[in-house]
This record gives sequence, structure tokens and C-alpha cells, in this order.
Amino acid sequence: MYNTERRIIFTMDRLERWRTVKTEALDGFLYIETGYTENNIPPSDKEKWKEYTPDIKLCKKEKHFWFHKKFTTPRVKDGQEINFRLYTGLEGQWSAQNPQVLVFLNGEIVQGMDTNHTEVLLCGETDYDMYLYLYSGSFDNPFEFKPSLVWTDKEIEGLYYDVNVAYRTAQCLETYEESYSIITRELNAASLILDTREIYSDEFNESIKKARKYLKENLYGKDYALCDGIVHCIGHTHIDVAWLWTLAQTREKAQRSFATVLKLMEQYPEYKFMSSQPQLYKYVKEAAPELYEKIKEKVKEGRWEVEGAMWLEADCNLTSGESLVRQILFGKRFMKEEFGVDSHILWLPDVFGYSAALPQILNKCGVDTFVTSKISWSEFNTMPYDMFIWQGIDGSEVFTYFLTAQEHRKSEGPDRYTTYVAEINPKYVIGTSKRNQQKEYSPDTIITFGWGDGGGGPTKEMLENQRRLAQGLPGTLKTEITFASDFIEKTKRNFEESTKALNSTPKWIGELYLETHRGTYTTVTEIKKNNRTSEQLLQTTEGISVIASETLGAKYPQKGINDMWELLLLNQFHDILPGSSIDEVYDESNIQYGHIKEFGEGIVKANLMLLAENIKTDGGIMVYNPNPFVLSDVVETESGQIYAKDIPSMGWKIIKPEKCDLNVKAEDNCIENKFYKICMKDGRIASIYDKTEERELVEKGKNIGLRIYEDYPSGSDAWNVDESHLEKYWEIDDITGVEAIIEEKRAGVKISGKFGKSTFVQNVYLYDELKRIDFETEVDWQEEHMLLKAVFPLNLHTTEASYETQFGYLKRTNNRNTSWDFAKFEVCAQRWADMSEDNYGVTLINDSKYGHSAYENELYLTLLKSAERPSKYRDKGKQSFKYALCPHKGTLSQSGATAMAMSYNRPLRAEIIKENPIGYLPEKFSLVSCNSNNVIIDTVKKAEDNNSTIIRLYQSMNITENTVLSFGKNIKSVKLCDMLENEINSLEFTDNTLKLAVKPFEIITMSVEFI
Repeated sequence: MYNTERRIIFTMDRLERWRTVKTEALDGFLYIETGYTENNIPPSDKEKWKEYTPDIKLCKKEKHFWFHKKFTTPRVKDGQEINFRLYTGLEGQWSAQNPQVLVFLNGEIVQGMDTNHTEVLLCGETDYDMYLYLYSGSFDNPFEFKPSLVWTDKEIEGLYYDVNVAYRTAQCLETYEESYSIITRELNAASLILDTREIYSDEFNESIKKARKYLKENLYGKDYALCDGIVHCIGHTHIDVAWLWTLAQTREKAQRSFATVLKLMEQYPEYKFMSSQPQLYKYVKEAAPELYEKIKEKVKEGRWEVEGAMWLEADCNLTSGESLVRQILFGKRFMKEEFGVDSHILWLPDVFGYSAALPQILNKCGVDTFVTSKISWSEFNTMPYDMFIWQGIDGSEVFTYFLTAQEHRKSEGPDRYTTYVAEINPKYVIGTSKRNQQKEYSPDTIITFGWGDGGGGPTKEMLENQRRLAQGLPGTLKTEITFASDFIEKTKRNFEESTKALNSTPKWIGELYLETHRGTYTTVTEIKKNNRTSEQLLQTTEGISVIASETLGAKYPQKGINDMWELLLLNQFHDILPGSSIDEVYDESNIQYGHIKEFGEGIVKANLMLLAENIKTDGGIMVYNPNPFVLSDVVETESGQIYAKDIPSMGWKIIKPEKCDLNVKAEDNCIENKFYKICMKDGRIASIYDKTEERELVEKGKNIGLRIYEDYPSGSDAWNVDESHLEKYWEIDDITGVEAIIEEKRAGVKISGKFGKSTFVQNVYLYDELKRIDFETEVDWQEEHMLLKAVFPLNLHTTEASYETQFGYLKRTNNRNTSWDFAKFEVCAQRWADMSEDNYGVTLINDSKYGHSAYENELYLTLLKSAERPSKYRDKGKQSFKYALCPHKGTLSQSGATAMAMSYNRPLRAEIIKENPIGYLPEKFSLVSCNSNNVIIDTVKKAEDNNSTIIRLYQSMNITENTVLSFGKNIKSVKLCDMLENEINSLEFTDNTLKLAVKPFEIITMSVEFI
């Protein structure tokens, strides 16, 4: 047996060398250093081009070069092919950050090249005008530029793959297995056929053919494959839209990778490929329209699958509910308009956890399947299913499939981690099949094969492997190239039939929580704040634009709004918004968020002025309320703070502020209003007494304040917060000053302090009329590998805490009874978290913070993290943020938590207006309102395809309510829609009011036509 294996390996190694018949250096290239290309046109200034010589070392980081040469290929013998080969000396290293090339032949893009794709197939006796557009990569390592022409013998190469694939299959088997014996026996017999006396002689060439014929008849032609399923394969290249590279580089990665796919499709008619992100297609459409047209042709031919539903692979923890809807709305519309394809799969293999609101959103966007892989990365617990019904917070359900591609490791045993960036080889085929936990529901599996992140997707070797594995080797399953959507449909049919036969349906209820990457809720605080404010601003912009359009006939700026939404969606990519990208990515995102702010604030301001100019009034202050409920709050005006009372929902009111004394008492260690008395001890809050309910909020002997934790995650610095951080922390009690502060409509205390190299100032405010306790904080953050948290030890007894998620909330335990409970030591929430007894509780509201935790009666808000990689301490410097405590009587559903948090993030706006006796708008107006504070009208916008108004509302609590919507304009029709704005049926209304029964966490979208 030892000699047999040795002979097979020896034969295989020699075949690999022999398949390259000849190599000839291709010298004489000219080159020039440039920046990013415009329209893929090389520089025309020929005198600046230099001759490249082998002694020149290219070691510049983040640079671009053009190379040029004209040449003619010689005649190629029958049975051979000629390739252009480019070596950089970095082959075998990670492709994503190493040199990458876009190849132009005779004026057309033909292929990408990288450390995985080093050859381009050429034709013999052909004149070529070659341009190479080279990106140097993001490392400082020197690399070479070694171009050559290479002649390959197709028969020798074919035999090499015949032997290689079979032998690698045998290596996955135990030596005592019959399948192992069959493979080694037949490979040994084939190797004995070879006549190696004179390489490339007629006798040698004939023996190569005979050996191939023997293996075809005795090994590949026998169909030895196992019968319990098929391993389906689809070409894929997962491209992170930004990460360790910028958006500009992603634009080029997409062109290179897609060009490589097209080139390989010419050589392998069976090859099919899928890519999921419309953003990438848009990049290619803009930068390389001819390449884009070729992609569209392959889609029509049924070779290229466009599937994925979302605009890009967005983070699903930090994005708002409306952002998730727009991700799908924009994504599906692009695929439909560009390719005629209606995406039915949400394809998110690499996202860091999945909101329990998603099943309902998918249902109402015409998406019936969810596919991911990342959950297998969880630290403590393994999901019990790979295919199951996923039920969201409202009871909506969606079929879910986990990609399970995994290498077979005979000696090490199974690995919980699966991948969406796999290869087609025997290890992956066998490992993927074994990893399938639910063969009784469907024995088939799928491999998404191909290098990602600019690595060019599938390789020639993968496709050659697939051709042989598809024939059925001993000890393996057969492979088959299949569209992902076709595989999913087959799997769903098998699953449905099996659930009936087994009388059991695998089901997961609630969020798909990823037990890692918890630091992404906090890392890079600027993008969290930009995201939140941009989401709120764009929805405010849409709402006031509808009001101006319906009341004054103003033009609705739909294109501008959609352009800004697209910018926002782009920055919600799962390595941008979570804070796991390089500094250059955030430098650019700050500019893009600046565009959103400039546009949105400009539209809001212009519409406010337009409305104000047309209100009939004797003067005062116009206060605009962008929220869907009557609101009373303090608002900033040009002349200072005022208290605005009872401002109508989605509308305005002219008020004349009355002069009145501020009744909040503020001393250095105590602040008090008619609702609360807050007492300080050593600069920390030792007591909050609720005077109305006559109870203490702070646990006896503890303080509300700031705490700093050591943060050294075992890996993935920006991504992770390890459980070990809980064991080492310091209370921030170095207080340098406490003083009373008095403002026009609020008063409080100013607490100054320091910790480590950092300093902070925190103002704690009370109001005359608001039952809200505000914390406004400024920090000069200079820490490294530390977490800053706000800590609230509450005088409450509860075994769970509630956290806002998109379109509702989740309850999570606040104990560590099980490994599943313990794993959630840091969790994500949107705008609020709450701890409540049956008749009393406290809601914690934030303006841009997402990381939360709770243990027993303590509630925590994570404020800052200082990661070193991939951005080096990005959050160092001055930071400002705010949060608020809102104690409430009764249950959570009686608290108005969502309404309070919404108004905290969408504040009132005010404009001083003069007397206008000729105006025709009223002094008080509400476009639409609801009689329940729990039913939230989240979005008011113009319809995408007509002049009606889209209104999206949801029940924010786990209750069913009969609610009434009232409209401030006469309405002609109201129609129920899906989230893509397709009309379903008409709704009855009376006297501009609409009655609705809204179920727990239900989202309702309607189209309203005003008269």
C-alpha cells in the first residue's frame, strides 16, 4: 500500500509539471503609475510611459499602474493551448489585499487576474494589444511583475486532474474502506500504463490517452457515488462592499471578479454563477457598461443568477425597520428593472446576527426564503438546525437555510464553522455532506464555491474538480452545478414532505443571535450616530415633503430623496456600519453622511419656510412635529428654549410662549421637580425618588454612573467583546466638580470627572413638565482597549429585560441560567431598553447607542469602545451623546416607550413667523394621526410609482388594538399594500377616518389618495 500511494503521488506530481510544455518570458512592457482610472481608459500621454525591466520592484501600497504591450502569438499545436501568465511572487497568499489586475485585450475587458487567477487564455496566431490595469494591493510588501506565454498540453492536464481529484478523495477516506481500495487500485493501474521513456514522444502521448481512457472506464465511468443526496454547487464570489479597502477599490474588485467569471464561462459551458448585491452591479454598470451588458446576456441565457433581495448585505442589528424595508425595496426593484428577475431569497451569508422582525418584512416584500451561514460562528452554542421555519416576533414565518460548506478533517473531527467562500474539492464535498444535521429532512447540500473579496470567484481548478466529482467517485456524493434558487426550491419540497412524514417541523422562534461580534454594536461611534440621525432625517424629509405637496402643491423631491436613501443603504453594509472597516472607509462615509444631512436639512428647512409663509396667523412660533402622535416637549428656537404643548401629529401649531418661572430646583448635590428628587453622593447618583409613585428607583447602597471595563478580545478587535470583560472593571469616581446648572426650561447638575487619560462632563437635567431624566455627556476619550458603560442598578425585581428591535421589541432573560442566556451578555437594541415589574418600570432611551446588557436588576448601556484594528483607536477624541431615563407606572405596553424614544430621536422643529393675514393654511394642522401611542405611524412618503401617499405603521407592543387613523385632508381612497407598494385590496373609511385592528407587532402599509 505504501508503494502504491507513493507511485500515485509521484505520477501526479510529474503530470503537474509535464502539462506545461513551454514557458517564454514576455518582455518589453511599458508602464506608468496612475490613480484610479476613469472609464477604464489608459493614459494617452505616451511620453510619460517607461519601459519595465525585471529589476524594478513594485512595492508601493494602494497604487495603480497601467502596463502595455503589443504582441502576436505563435501557432499552437493541436491538443495544446496558449495562455498569458502573470506571476507576482505572492501566489497562494490572500487575494483580497494583494495585487489584482484587470486585463484588456484589443480594447475589451477580458478577465481579472489575482493570486488565484494567474493565466488568461489566448488564441494562436493572433495580434494582441494588451493593457493591464494593476492595483498594487494594501500591503507594503514588494512584488514582482513577471509576464510570460505558457503552452499547456490539454491531455496531460486532463490526466493530472483525473488522478488528482481521485487521489484527494482517497485521502478523505480510511485506508480500510472499500472505496479507498478501489480508488488507489485504479489509479495505480493507470500510472502503470504511462510510457515515460521519452516525454512528449508519440508513445508518451498515446499512453496518456490510454491512461485517461482506463480511468474513464474503470473509475469515473462506474458511478460509485453514494446515493444519499447530491452536493449542489454554484459559483460565487462574496465581495465585502468595504472593509480593509475602500468603496473605490470595491468598484474595481467587482469588475475584475465578474470579468473572470465571464471568461471562465467561455471555457466551461456547464459553469453557472450567482452574485447577490445590486450595489456591485451598479458599480459595474457605471464603470464598465460593455462588461455589464455581457452579464445581462448571461442572465438571459440562464448561466448567471441574480438573487439576494437586499441592495447589499446590510447589517440587520443596527439598521432601523424602515431601512430594512428600503434595502429590499431598492434591491428588488433594481433586479427587476435591470434583469427582469424577482428576487425571492434574502441572501446574507456574512451578516452579524438577524433581527426577529425580518420574517414579517420578508413576507410582506415577496421574499420566501432566508439564507445565511454566519450563525455557525457562534461561540458557545450550536444551532440545532440547518433548515427550519423561522418565526418572527409577530408570528410570521419564513423558510430558512444555513449554508453548511465545510472541509472534511479526518484527523481533527468536525468543525462548527461553515463557509460561504468554499472550494469544490473532495474535502469540501465530503465535509459539507457530513455537516448536514438534518439529512432526514433533505439529504442534499450546497457549496458556494469561489474566492471572495476580489479573489475572482471560481478557478479553473475548481471547475475541473467539479467535472470529475460530478461523475461519482467512491466514498463521495455526486456534485451538480445548480442555481441557488433551484436548490432552495428542491430543498423546500423535500423539507415539506419530510415534515409531514415525520410529523415534526423544525422551528426557531425569535432572533438569530450571533454569539460573537458583539463589539460591532458600539465600535466607531461616529457612524452609529450618523446612521441614526440620517435615518430619522430622511423620514422627516419625506413626511414634510408630503405635507408641502398635499397642502401647497409643492414638488416632491423623489429622485433626491431616493439618491440619499441609496447613500444611506450603502453605508449600512455589514462591515461599514458595524465599525469593522479601515479609517479611509469612515473618512468617506462622513462625507456621504454630510451630503445626506445637507440635502435633508435643506429640504426640511425650505418646506418649513414654505408652509410658514402660507399660514394665516397674527404671528408667533410655528412648531412642527414630525412624529405620529401629539407631542409636548422643550424645543430650541432662535431666541432660546420654549415649552411647546400639544403639537399635532405629523403637522404644526402656532404657539405664543408664555413667560413662566422654572420650577426645577437645582443644587450641587440635588435636583428636584414635581416628579422626581435626585440626590448625588460623591458625584454619582445615589437616589432617584419617584414622588408620584412614592418609590425609590436606585438600588440601596449603589449608584448610577459610569464604569470602565478592560477590553482585550481574544480576536477580531473591532468586532468582539469577550465575556472576560465582565470580570475586570473600575467605577469612575474621580469626580473633579459638581455644580448646579439653570437653563430656560430645564435645570440640573453638571458632573465633571476623569478616568485614565480621559475626561468627561455629564449634565443631568429635569424639566417642569416632562417625566424624563436627561443625561447629556461629553467625553474626551483617550483610552485604549477599554469599554465605557453607563450603569443603572435599579430597585426592581424582574427576570427579563425588554429591548426595542425593528418594528417591535424582544424580551431577553437577565440571568445566566443556561449557556444560551449567558451568551447574550451584550445585546443590541434600537432606541430603548426597559426593565419592568408588573406595575412599574424604567425605560432607558438612547440617541445613537446600540450595545446594551442586563444582569439581574442592573441595566447597562455601552457608550464607547477603543479597538486597535482595523481602524486604530478611531473613537479617540471628543465624543458627545445623550440618553434618558423614563420611569413609568404600569406595564411596558402602558409606558409609551416607543413614542418617547421616537420623539427623543425626531425632535420638534420651530420657526418664528410674522403676522400673515392673507395666508390660507390654518394655524393648527395634522396630516395624519392615530388614537393609540403604541400604534406607530413610522413612515409617510410619496409612492414610488404614482402620486399617492404611502403610510406605514406598526403595533409596537405585544397587544392587539382597535385603532383609528384620522386624516387632516379629504381622502379619495385607501388601499392596503405590501411593503413593495403593490396594492392588495381597498380599505373602507368614513369621514376621513379609518378603523384598523392591529395585531401584536403587525406592520401595515397602505396607499392613501388625497383629494
